[in-house]
Amino acid sequence: MGSLLLISGPVRAEEWQPKTLADGQPDVQGFWHTQMQGTYSLNNPRNGGGGRPPKWFLAKREGKQGPVRPSRISDPADGQVPYQPWAREKQKYIEGNIDKPVKQEFIDPQARCFPDGVTRTQWWHEYEIRQYPGYVVFVFDAAVRIVSISDKPHIPSKIKLWMSDSRGRWEGNTLVIDVTSSNSKHRLSNEGDFASDNVHITERLTFSDTNTYTYQATYDDPSVYTRPWTVTSKQIRGHANDPGYEFLEYACVEGERNAQEISASAK
Repeated sequence: MGSLLLISGPVRAEEWQPKTLADGQPDVQGFWHTQMQGTYSLNNPRNGGGGRPPKWFLAKREGKQGPVRPSRISDPADGQVPYQPWAREKQKYIEGNIDKPVKQEFIDPQARCFPDGVTRTQWWHEYEIRQYPGYVVFVFDAAVRIVSISDKPHIPSKIKLWMSDSRGRWEGNTLVIDVTSSNSKHRLSNEGDFASDNVHITERLTFSDTNTYTYQATYDDPSVYTRPWTVTSKQIRGHANDPGYEFLEYACVEGERNAQEISASAK
């Protein structure tokens, strides 16, 4: 299993000369995935979905530390979300009950098939980048995100969306995306990490060659955190030699009974 890419400052990629599209955008179309997929934890990530894996259970039962991997959080240096005290208490309250979600507030909205928001969706499954004049479109198996490459203003702040409102610009080979209007009803991990609907996210997608780019997202939310913080992950191109590849159908839909089954199994 490859190690995570940990970078504290902006990533640069001036040397690579990509093909460009008619509107001048670097051509980065195709299928992509995170080096380590899965959204269980921000500061101890692993492949896969929700719930603690057997190694965590065994270690806890024996009074030992479970597996520890490099944090996705590249700033601050301790690899932790810089929560305000009340927010850390709320996150720990959710985390302490994720294995026995006997109340609806403990159930991850992901288990109820709701959208995961811009950052968590990036890590969950593979996705496709499509480009059109003035737009970059991220096609996920359960969501679509449209980034307008323009200086047009954001939508009114009173409007809140599951996948937020995104405005992008290219700085060389780096796509910088300004993200506002998140409804923040999703979580940032299975461990209960969260933001408020006041959050402002700045993403930087730096393409260093045909098959690799670095994803960075800085979260700024003074109502929840003591300072802005940044996550970093390496993204890898997939299916480059399979022009006929398509996503499989994603059957998770709002209203299915996964959430009830999770609650029942915890009793």
